[in-house]
Amino acid sequence: MPGPDDLVAGAPAWVDVTTTDLERTVAFYQALFGWTAEHGDDRDGGYVTFRHDGERVAGAARRQESDPAPPHWTVYLLTYNAAATSERIAEAGGTVLFEPLDIPEMGVMGLAIDATGAVVGYWQPGGLAGFDAFGMADTPAWFELAASDFDAAERFYAHAFHWSVDHGEGEPRYGVYTHAHRNYAGILDAKELLGADLPPSWSVAFGVEDVERSVERAIAAGATLVVPPWDVPAGRRAGLTDPTGAYFVVASEAEGAV
Repeated sequence: MPGPDDLVAGAPAWVDVTTTDLERTVAFYQALFGWTAEHGDDRDGGYVTFRHDGERVAGAARRQESDPAPPHWTVYLLTYNAAATSERIAEAGGTVLFEPLDIPEMGVMGLAIDATGAVVGYWQPGGLAGFDAFGMADTPAWFELAASDFDAAERFYAHAFHWSVDHGEGEPRYGVYTHAHRNYAGILDAKELLGADLPPSWSVAFGVEDVERSVERAIAAGATLVVPPWDVPAGRRAGLTDPTGAYFVVASEAEGAV
C-alpha cells in the first residue's frame, strides 16, 4: 500500500475539498468511499480529515464567506521548502495567492495560480507528511492537470516543482510526472475542451473497484454525473460533481496496468 515513504518532492501529497456545506459534503464522501471523518476544532476552522481504514487520505474545509470560488478539490504538491517554492512559482510565471501559511502541528501550506491559470497547492510536511495511503481503492489514485497551454504547463512545473515529464504518443498530448519509475501525476493538453466556462484546473481521481457501481452509489448519495464512464489505457473513468458542485473522478485500474 503506497504511503508517505512513497511521496517525492513535486508529487501530489494531499488533497482537500472546499465546500459551502461541510456537513453534507462529509456525509457524501463517507457514503461513497466508506471514509471516517475526524473533525478539527475552532483553531483550524473545523477542518475535517478523512480516513480510510484509519489512514489519512483527504481533507475538507468550509469555504470562507470572502472566497468567491465555487466548491472544488485542491491538489497539494510536496515541497520541503515552501518559501523557496513560492519564489520559483513567481519566476516561472505563476502567482502566489498568499505567503505560505504555518498550520500548527501539521505543516506549511501554500496556494498559487500556475502559468496556465490553474490553482495548485503546495505542502511542506510537518506532523502531516501527506497521504497515509493513496493509489488504491477508496483513496486518491491519480491527479491530472487539464491545461490550456501544454508547453507552458510543462515549463512551469519543471521550474517550480522540478518535474521531469514523460510524453505519451498520439493526440491529445499527455505528459506524466515520473520519478524512479513511478508515475505521480499527469498533464492533459485540453485546449480544445477548455473555455471561459471551463478554465484550466487540477482534478483528483479516486480509486474504485467498479466505475459503474460507484457512479450509481454517488448519484444515489446526491452527486451529478458530468462525464459518463470512458476507457483510458490505464483503466476506466467517470467524472462527477458532489452535492455542492465540486468535480471529481472515479477510476478503476485496467488489469495489468502499472
